Amino acid sequence: MIDVTHLVEDFLALTRRFIPRHEGIDSLWEFWLKEGRAWTRVLVRRYRETYFITGGDGETIEHPDPRRREDPERRARLRSWLESLRQWESVAARDPVGAQARLSRQLPLSARRGVLLRRNVRALLPDWLPIERDLSARELKAVLAVADRPDPPPIPAMTAERYFEYCRVAYRANPASFRGGGFKPGLAGRDYYRRFADGRDAGLLKVDPRSKEAFRRWHTSGERAGAHPWEIYRGGNSTHIDLYARDHPAGGWSIGLDAFSSTRLVETCRIAVALEKAKLPFCLAHRESYKLRLLQEDWVGVEPEGSEMRYAWQGFPQEWGVADCVQLRWIYEAHPGRRRELSSRLRHLVSWLPERVSAFRLRDNSLP
Repeated sequence: MIDVTHLVEDFLALTRRFIPRHEGIDSLWEFWLKEGRAWTRVLVRRYRETYFITGGDGETIEHPDPRRREDPERRARLRSWLESLRQWESVAARDPVGAQARLSRQLPLSARRGVLLRRNVRALLPDWLPIERDLSARELKAVLAVADRPDPPPIPAMTAERYFEYCRVAYRANPASFRGGGFKPGLAGRDYYRRFADGRDAGLLKVDPRSKEAFRRWHTSGERAGAHPWEIYRGGNSTHIDLYARDHPAGGWSIGLDAFSSTRLVETCRIAVALEKAKLPFCLAHRESYKLRLLQEDWVGVEPEGSEMRYAWQGFPQEWGVADCVQLRWIYEAHPGRRRELSSRLRHLVSWLPERVSAFRLRDNSLP
C-alpha cells in the first residue's frame, strides 16, 4: 500500500508541471478537481521549501511533514485528487484555454464565489440579518447622520475619568446586552467598565482619574501590549466592540468606536447615537460600510457549499466591501421546489468572481 507521504510527493510532482502564480515569495497552484459528482477547489501553496495543500473541508496537508501521519481518509482523498489532476493535465495539455472555458460552464453555481447586493439577499432571505429592523426609524436616521458627518476635531486633553464617561454612555445605550450580567442603571462608567469590559485593562483602572499627565504616561508606557483595554463589549476576534483613545494626527486625542461584525452593528449604532446625543466627540470606524449595510446597498459574499463561514468575508477583494456572506443552499432551502428557477436568476444576479485555475503546463524548467 502506498503511504501518504508518497501520495503527497506524487501529487506535488504533478502539480509542479503547471505554471504557478505568485503572491510575494509564495508560489500558488489552484485546481478544480472532481470527486465523483462533487467538485473540490484544491490550492497548493509553496512557501520557501514547504508546501501546503488545502481542499474541501479537510485538514491542510503540509510537506515535508515531520509528523508523517498515516490517515486513511487523507490517503483516500489524495488518491482521488491525484487521479483527477491527471485527467485535468491530459485535457489542459491539448487546449488550456478551452479547458478553462469548459470548466467554467460545468461548475455548479453552488461551487462558485461571488457577490450579491444585500437588497437582493434580503428579498430572497427576509429573516437573514434584519439589521435595520432592530433599529427604530429615529435611531436609523440618527446613525446615518453620524455616518455622513466628518470626523470631529481633536480633543485637547484626555483623562481616565473622561474616558470612563464615554464608557458610561456606551454601556447605558444597550442595557439588554448585559441583562444576564447584573446590569444596573445609574452606575459610574468606571463601575460598568469593571463589570463588563474584557478584563485585560493593562492598569487603566488604576490610573489617576483626573490627571491628564497620568493618562498620557499610561498610554505611552507600553503596558497595553498584549492587553485589551479598549474592548468594552466582550466578544471574539471580530465580534467585540472597541472604544479606543489614540493620538490625533493634529495633536490632542481622538476617541474611536470600532466594531466591524454585523452581529454587533445594532449595538454599535445605538452607542454612536448615544455618544452623539451626549455631545461626546468620537469617530465611527467603518462608517461607509455601516451606511451601505443599513441602506442595503452593500455587496454580500456568496460562498461555496461547505465553506467555513465565520471569517469568509475576509477572502473577498477589499474593493467589494464585503462584510457578510451567504450560501446559495440557504436560499434554495428557503424556497423548496424552486431551485431550478432560482438558479436561473442567480446565475445572472450574482457577480461571480473570476476563477484562477492552473491550466498551462510548465515547459521551461528555468521558471519557478
